[in-house]
Amino acid sequence: MVLDTSQQLVDQWLATWVHIRGISSSTTDGWPLVHVGSATRETELVCLAPGIDAWPDLLRHVAGDPGAMLTVVADDVGRYLTAPRPSATRVDRDDETLMSAVLIDDEIPALPVDLTFRWDVAPHRATYTLESDDSVAAVGTVGVLGQVATFDGVETMPAFQRRGLGRHVMATLTAQAMGRGATHGVLAASAPGRQLYSAIGWDARLEMLSVMGC
Repeated sequence: MVLDTSQQLVDQWLATWVHIRGISSSTTDGWPLVHVGSATRETELVCLAPGIDAWPDLLRHVAGDPGAMLTVVADDVGRYLTAPRPSATRVDRDDETLMSAVLIDDEIPALPVDLTFRWDVAPHRATYTLESDDSVAAVGTVGVLGQVATFDGVETMPAFQRRGLGRHVMATLTAQAMGRGATHGVLAASAPGRQLYSAIGWDARLEMLSVMGC
């Protein structure tokens, strides 16, 4: 399994994301439509490099609907970001990056002595949480579909940052994924997350821009 083209990368990201969350997807005008059903959005239409000429038609799918998201994935999303949009839309995120990596079973950094850990394992995913007494210090989830793993919701709480917990969580989740047969990883990274993932060997592949109706 090699995620060597943009289409393969997006296809595997969507497949593993749907799998890890136990949700479903369909198609709209030939584009994948993920039925997210979360507190932040009901649906997300994902379009790989649709071209600026298609941008107005794509925006009509979300304009005026606060539960609908449109995500464009491309080498450079700048021209979509600066193109005209209906007033019934808003930019939700413009700093995410789709990233990939060949998974490596590196040594897991030691867990600080003042923290404990727990696993929550479900059929489609495993969540690893670090805790300090009753407070969550860091958390992350991984799911595996075939040979590809996706990492979701990796976060270190502000009071516990700059202690290497992100590296510890990612190494632990990677070991879990490889134990389930994964050889490659894919994830959508926020700007702060990208710094961590780049430092541990992940490659930034595509930019992401998400617009929601309002």
